[in-house]
Amino acid sequence: MNKKFIIILTFLFAFLFAYVFKNEIIEASLYVNKFLVEIKNNISNKINSHFNQAKKIEILIKENKNLENKINDLNAKILACRDLKYFKIINKPNLVFTYTISYASIPDFSQIYISYNKKIDKPKGLVYNNLVAGEVIKNIGNFSLAILNSNKKTRYAVYIGKSEIPGIFYGKIDRVKYIPKFKDVKVGDEVITSGLDGIFYKGAKVGIITEVTEKKLYKEAKVNLYYNNMHPEFFYVIEGGKNGN
Repeated sequence: MNKKFIIILTFLFAFLFAYVFKNEIIEASLYVNKFLVEIKNNISNKINSHFNQAKKIEILIKENKNLENKINDLNAKILACRDLKYFKIINKPNLVFTYTISYASIPDFSQIYISYNKKIDKPKGLVYNNLVAGEVIKNIGNFSLAILNSNKKTRYAVYIGKSEIPGIFYGKIDRVKYIPKFKDVKVGDEVITSGLDGIFYKGAKVGIITEVTEKKLYKEAKVNLYYNNMHPEFFYVIEGGKNGN
């Protein structure tokens, strides 16, 4: 009996407590619910903010890389413009200005693509400030393939010294071959193009003789070249051989 009485009394007490403090309980429940919702929203916002920041960082990294590439391109153009101030502008109808696009086959620095876009039936001379740089040998649409003096396929007719002793320049080895044996070639003689091959005009400068070698039927001579192959930037393509000078 006492047990039932205690249960009934407890139930009545709980009912009375709930009735008396109903508003407070509801307010507390709403407060707790609001607090939990705010916590959830804060966590969600922080997660979204984290992902947004990560995405922004990724975008900024890409933009920074693009800017870095543009800066490198601009620096290359600035350096090219610095070199251009040393380039002599020559207004002749058979000399066509051209510039280097890229190396043709790295690590071979003796072949370059240039902006020259005309048909090529035979090799054309390539000069820089009247210094022989090489030959243009093949057109490929909007650009052409050129070989420099450092290429083993480069060869053209030259004169040596004031007596204009004939010979053939061979690239890569930087030697003039087939010099008449009876001709007096000396160290210090200047080598120029003869223009007799139809590739160059007469008088484009090649270099200076540094060594003369006797062969059975002819002489050979080592040449210290004027043109620096390591910085191919701007050139003239010769369209006319002898008439280019």
